[in-house]
Amino acid sequence: MLQQDYFIRLIREFFAALARALEKNEIEDRSKAVQELYRQYLGSYEFYQNATVEDAIAHIAQQYPEEQQLQRLEMLAELYYAEASYRAHPIGETLLARALPLFEFVDRHSRVYSLGRLDKIAAIRRRMTPDGPQR
Repeated sequence: MLQQDYFIRLIREFFAALARALEKNEIEDRSKAVQELYRQYLGSYEFYQNATVEDAIAHIAQQYPEEQQLQRLEMLAELYYAEASYRAHPIGETLLARALPLFEFVDRHSRVYSLGRLDKIAAIRRRMTPDGPQR
């Protein structure tokens, strides 16, 4: 029970830290803060920038207990999504292309219904659809 409470607190801290990182005005400061979140909550920033979605899922499955894996995958999806918001094309599009299957995976396997997650899935699909709005 204590371990579960600790992990719930860790998730809350992650989302608060991500919100603070995205509030930074300078893109370089924002980028450094997001890179630190990768390192602090998931591991090597460089690994996740170069890994396929399948490699990232396998890595998280190896690194974390089963009860933490979906939340860690959602953290990764959130980091990809957040980073895509300030990265130029084509890197931003690549990050969205990684975030989408992670959000969908979490949505399929999670017992927690999340409107925020569903909104992000829909937004990514619209942005990635050739006929959809482009940024």
